[in-house]
Amino acid sequence: MILTAAEDHLVVVSDLHIGSPASKAEQSLGAFLDEVAASGRALCINGDGFDLLQSTASRLAISGFPMLRRLQGLATDGLQIYYVLGNHDLALEHVLFELPFTVSPFLNLVSGERRIRIEHGHLHDPLYARAPAVYELGSRVGRLGLLAHADIYGLYSLVQRRIDTSRRRDGRSRPYPHHGAAADLFQRGFDAVVFGHTHIPELVEIDGGTFANCGDWVTKRTCVTIDSGRIALHEWEPGLLQAL
Repeated sequence: MILTAAEDHLVVVSDLHIGSPASKAEQSLGAFLDEVAASGRALCINGDGFDLLQSTASRLAISGFPMLRRLQGLATDGLQIYYVLGNHDLALEHVLFELPFTVSPFLNLVSGERRIRIEHGHLHDPLYARAPAVYELGSRVGRLGLLAHADIYGLYSLVQRRIDTSRRRDGRSRPYPHHGAAADLFQRGFDAVVFGHTHIPELVEIDGGTFANCGDWVTKRTCVTIDSGRIALHEWEPGLLQAL
């Protein structure tokens, strides 16, 4: 298992949720992957690339396995692929280890002169940290909610953030959990942190460094690029990576 890497040019995506009935990733992901390979950048899938909690065996067979083969083919042809595990694809790790990917629970990246921590971020979700079994059950039941709201987890994250903001105003809470986790990582010598999990794309400077969230490919198509340590957040459209 490799936990450290050096890449001057890397594209990071998270929360593709391939296999979920809500995910729109498979409609445009193929063109995106081809563009990443043509750009000469490496690729990091920062967790929940595949959805084992809110999918079915038939959906995974139809959409998941072909995408795994596509990724395998690109890696065999020379695309460096890092796969950071999330909470919806954790059970897939034994399959991923058999493919030509670099699979790990997090990635400590050196790019240019910056040290960047890349991890999915579910371990910093208060509910997941306190009761992972309850969280997983809620995720499975939440599949029904996808019929009412395509990005039910993004809605959950937004509500959670507003509650945290209200508590901070009253002096009853530390910073928003993922910002607080990033601040802790800055204390350990990282210059930037890239998370996923919340489905809320973000690029901000907070005390001590740069915080980015990749967003998702459920209702959006966002990605983070890292070029010689410079971090940028984009909504992908064809031709984006060639234009950077």
